[in-house]
Amino acid sequence: MAKKPKITDLLTLAQAAKAYGYSSDYLRRLAEKGRLKADKLGSQWLTTSGDVEAFLVSREKRGVYKKRTKRP
Repeated sequence: MAKKPKITDLLTLAQAAKAYGYSSDYLRRLAEKGRLKADKLGSQWLTTSGDVEAFLVSREKRGVYKKRTKRP
């Protein structure tokens, strides 16, 4: 991550999945492939809502996206 996020901005992939309507396994696979910006701390993947939003925008540009996603 270019700019270090504040600890309060970090989300686990489970939290991000719940907030955006995806499964945590799907987000984990995206993180492992490097398509979703996330860092692994121990056994826990962490991301930010900004990084999830950036991923969603990249999907919309390619025309592959969920039309009904929840956004906090």
